[in-house]
Amino acid sequence: MKRKLKIVFILITLSLAGIIVFQLYWTSNAYSVNKKIFDGKVIVAMQLAMDRCKKDYFDSIRTVLVKRLSDPSSVITIDTASKGNTSNNKINPALNINFSFHGSINSNPFQTDAHTYNYYRANINHKATVPEVLTEMSFYVPTLMMELTTFLGVDDAMHPPPELSAFIKTHPGVPSNKWPLPKEGIYALPPNYKQADSLKLSRYFALELQKMNIDAPFILSLSNKGQTPQDFNFHYSETNENVYQYHGFIFLLTHYTRQDEFTLFAKATIHNPQYAVIKGMMITLVLSALLVLFTIYCFYYIIRTINQQKALGELKDDFINNMTHELKTPIATITVAIEGMQKFNALNDPEKTQRYLQTSRNELAKLNELVSKVLDVAAFECDKITLLKEKIQVDALMNELITDEKAKAGKTISIAYNNRDRVDDIVADKLHFGNAILNVLDNAVKYSNEPVDIKIDVYRDGHMIVFSISDKGIGIPATHQGRIFEKFHRVPTGNVHNVKGTGLGLSYVKYIAEAHGGHVTVKSEVNAGSQFIISIPM
Repeated sequence: MKRKLKIVFILITLSLAGIIVFQLYWTSNAYSVNKKIFDGKVIVAMQLAMDRCKKDYFDSIRTVLVKRLSDPSSVITIDTASKGNTSNNKINPALNINFSFHGSINSNPFQTDAHTYNYYRANINHKATVPEVLTEMSFYVPTLMMELTTFLGVDDAMHPPPELSAFIKTHPGVPSNKWPLPKEGIYALPPNYKQADSLKLSRYFALELQKMNIDAPFILSLSNKGQTPQDFNFHYSETNENVYQYHGFIFLLTHYTRQDEFTLFAKATIHNPQYAVIKGMMITLVLSALLVLFTIYCFYYIIRTINQQKALGELKDDFINNMTHELKTPIATITVAIEGMQKFNALNDPEKTQRYLQTSRNELAKLNELVSKVLDVAAFECDKITLLKEKIQVDALMNELITDEKAKAGKTISIAYNNRDRVDDIVADKLHFGNAILNVLDNAVKYSNEPVDIKIDVYRDGHMIVFSISDKGIGIPATHQGRIFEKFHRVPTGNVHNVKGTGLGLSYVKYIAEAHGGHVTVKSEVNAGSQFIISIPM
């Protein structure tokens, strides 16, 4: 049996180890997959943030262009170009757009057609002015944007702001291509534009991460030089490097040679992203951990049940052995008495006959008591005991039980009874409650050396009536005190029990006490004695 249990334990251990290893492997793979998904979301969030910056950029450009083109000093004329008198030209006539800023007129008008012009006008959801239509159109027609910015730039050069006029006067020898035009007029960049762009992009990036339920601190960098991207790392995340050109008009001009000087490279870096990844996996990880713990508990419960069944089997074997001895003793005594009467002419001796008959009667009484206990245990095991509660005089019941115990003790015995609170009566089943008290008294006699000294106290404790039975016997080890009320359990001495018994008496006492709505407890010390306390409601 021990070998089989050992094999079962080994198999269960290997199964648990396999489950835990598999869960760890699965968790590692799940983290890797979720980390890649996390990195993908971060990259998408950065792209969306860049798109929002781009939209803001074009909105600001639109505002500036519309304002400049709507200025009274700016005159825009649209003429129908003559390309022959064909039906197609009548349906979609060509248009010449002329710009005049402070009286300067472009020599070559910008050419388009009516359908194109009307298409961009229709894209505006209100009645658009000519500057608004041309501004909208310039975003999709690079030549028109070049035309507009060139004339605006020339106008700024010809009519410079006071700061630029002061520069020209103080630097008469500086050619016009060295004038600080990128810092003034149409090409002007705002002061600290890098910081402003960084704050705006950082704000939009944080908002996009929040929409994706990503809570992770990041560092945003805007630099003039590109950086080499890092390889995939469990403890590091970064976005793709994005070209950021969303400041000033110069990036709308493909021919402008100084664009690289103002081009920025944007990238966000997240250190220790594992916390955000694990947070996103938290429900899965918790369920996985609970599954492992539940599996461990199930295996533990199986092993505990097997051990309990093994212990119960051993207790039952012990019970059968003890019952065999308990049953054989009265049977053997009765057999000897009958043989004495038959073979030794005891029938001719009335005194000897009566002695043999009395001995047989006593042994039959013991045998009947033993069988009754077994039947009672079988009954309460199946919950078939029906209590017939009645009002019982406490002193009368206890005196009767003490008399019965002294009569069958077979030892020198002293039982001191004290009804401390003068309890008159209780409501209980006289037969079963009396048997429970007798079982405790029997144990006190069995497990005490002569002379046996027992003390019974009855008193009130709140709404309970307490029956305290104390002895000065051998006591019960602390390791067994929690199990003495289990069926078949007996306190052993090695492999031999010094006192015969069934191991059922105290389990019966516990059942009867609880059936009355009460409980039983024990206090004991080895070689000092035991105290059993039975409490039932008043």
